[in-house]
Amino acid sequence: MLSRYMDEGKVARLMIEYMPTLLLLSLLISVVFLIRLILQMPESIDSKTDVIGSELKDITGILDELCDMANDALNAVANSPITQTASSPMESILNGLISSVMTPKSHGIPQENQWPIQEINENPPEETTHQD
Repeated sequence: MLSRYMDEGKVARLMIEYMPTLLLLSLLISVVFLIRLILQMPESIDSKTDVIGSELKDITGILDELCDMANDALNAVANSPITQTASSPMESILNGLISSVMTPKSHGIPQENQWPIQEINENPPEETTHQD
């Protein structure tokens, strides 16, 4: 339709001129919608904060119970004797050597084996050599 009145070059230039105008108009419309949504946000936030507050109260109750249980468990562990660990490698080596010297070795029951004494044979048998 437009081609009857204008040649193709004029249509292309006309489209290039209108394209930024159309884009700016669409940006203006989207900004208006964004501003409207931002103005409505405080109303929705107020209703959601009440729900979040009640959920946080429930969570704090559960966390208090967990802390009480952990405290009871730590008190039970605190009453048991604490073994000291060596603070340096040399100290742990010395502790190992001293404990092995101080404690008797009990690898088994010591047995006294009495073996029969073998008699010495004064006349050994002659050795034979193989001759070819």
